[in-house]
Amino acid sequence: MKKIAIISVLIWAAILLTACKSKENNTSIEGLWLVEKVQMGTQEMTPIARWTRFNANYTQSSGNGWLQHSVGSWGLDGNKLSVENTNGISDGFEPFQVSLEGEKMIWKRKEEKDTVHVFLKKIEKLPTSKGNDLFGLWKLVGYAENGVDATSKINVPERAMIHFRWDNVYVQHNMPAGKRSGVYKIHGHKPEIQMINYGDGNSFDFWKFEIVDDMLIMTSTDKTTEIKFKRSHQFPQ
Repeated sequence: MKKIAIISVLIWAAILLTACKSKENNTSIEGLWLVEKVQMGTQEMTPIARWTRFNANYTQSSGNGWLQHSVGSWGLDGNKLSVENTNGISDGFEPFQVSLEGEKMIWKRKEEKDTVHVFLKKIEKLPTSKGNDLFGLWKLVGYAENGVDATSKINVPERAMIHFRWDNVYVQHNMPAGKRSGVYKIHGHKPEIQMINYGDGNSFDFWKFEIVDDMLIMTSTDKTTEIKFKRSHQFPQ
């Protein structure tokens, strides 16, 4: 009887130890992670401000910059990670094999004929994308066409401004054509913006942009036009 009791205790201890180890494995990836780069075969890309968050209750979310676009659940069986998005498309590939080293994590799996590696690092707060930096009000301070300064023509009252709103609407104020508005879209992998105006004869304009301190520089993709703005915090009176 005593021998049976000892065996029972050992069995429960083994179960408890296994559960603890499983819990440790599962919680080791908990937290907020930034995707640094993705390798697929010989190709490599760096998503802009792409992040994923694993919660202790086995829920997860992911997004780019300040935008969260996926939610669901996660599970870890040994070193095999399964992620399910309740608002996404079913993942038809095998689970990722996960390896951890300090604040770094690597996912690896086969997708068709290519091996995919995802490199992540742990972070404390959501990353900011170039598109997030674009939000706000900007005052026009320079305008050039084909290298010729035309600021005085475009910004006659020196009150021309553009407002990039969080809802992907832009509004131009005090431009030669008057007040204009439209929608804009940020490229997912580079600082490039597409702008579509709401007015007659809808136009599609593509710009590369750079933000340095409080200055925004927009250059048309054909490199014929460059516009410079300075961040502002109030509309002209």
